[in-house]
Amino acid sequence: FHAGIYRTEKNKGTLYELTFKGDAKHQFKKIVLFRPFGPVMKVKNENVNMADTLINVIVPLAKRASKFRQFMQNFREMGIQQDGRIHLTVVYFGKEQMNEVKSILENTSKSANFKNFTFIQLNEEFSRGKGLDVGARFWKGNNVVLFFCDVDIYFTAEFLNSCRLNTQPGKKVFYPVLFSQYNPSIIYGHHDSIPSLEQQLIIKKETGFWRDFGFGMTCQYRSDFINIGGFDLDIKGWGGEDVHLYRKYLHSNLMVIRTPVRGLFHLWHEKQCLDELTPEQYKMCMQSKAMNEASHGQLGMLVFKQEIETHLHRQKLSSKKT
Repeated sequence: FHAGIYRTEKNKGTLYELTFKGDAKHQFKKIVLFRPFGPVMKVKNENVNMADTLINVIVPLAKRASKFRQFMQNFREMGIQQDGRIHLTVVYFGKEQMNEVKSILENTSKSANFKNFTFIQLNEEFSRGKGLDVGARFWKGNNVVLFFCDVDIYFTAEFLNSCRLNTQPGKKVFYPVLFSQYNPSIIYGHHDSIPSLEQQLIIKKETGFWRDFGFGMTCQYRSDFINIGGFDLDIKGWGGEDVHLYRKYLHSNLMVIRTPVRGLFHLWHEKQCLDELTPEQYKMCMQSKAMNEASHGQLGMLVFKQEIETHLHRQKLSSKKT
């Protein structure tokens, strides 16, 4: 197989052009297929009641108490007050800032009359995959929807229903594509002009991008996660474990639903490129950092800031002369 293209024509159907390599050099074989639009066929008509469908939100964490406070404000409003069918499992690594995190959790529990939470502490090096795996297996109740989440994620009550509707035990798992926020300081200019978090959550190409290369936020039933073998616990630190799990689901009999969703945001935070990285790794880290800072056009405005200011100065001088 060499290449293929398809084109969908309104009111007609989809035309496929498939090109294969021939028997001799420079020879190709082209196959054209046409799939016409046919009459709509009803496949299923059913009522779906999600009133009793609980979601267990699992958050692995180490330090980052201030981020956790921000996360809990979102969780309280969307998860507790608006949705109400939710459980929170925090898997905490180490002891630094642990008491502060527990205090935030307990204060939310008291003020919102919320008892559906679990706090698990592990005395070991942070591993996102290990934290999620421990949190998922710790659950002792009936089969439940698991939402693997990070502390720098903002979600809406609408997303929680999408999580429920796109998962089905033994049949479907959900891999939403979230919207990733650019650096607000660059987007909105001076610190004083940065709007509130809720006002920042606007889906536009100037404010962020669809993180279609990320597979960390996912919804699935606990039974499916256990049956597929969970995370690869040999993967340490942050990253890699999510892609490994995604591939296992792709190669299973489960349907993987992958689509952008409007109610799931990755909040911007500064990316650190460590000194111990090799020059090549450091370069790649800086490239990734740049991609998360701002759009191509916005970064260009920063690079050419001096030239732009010089041009404006010349324009002012020219207008004064005339």
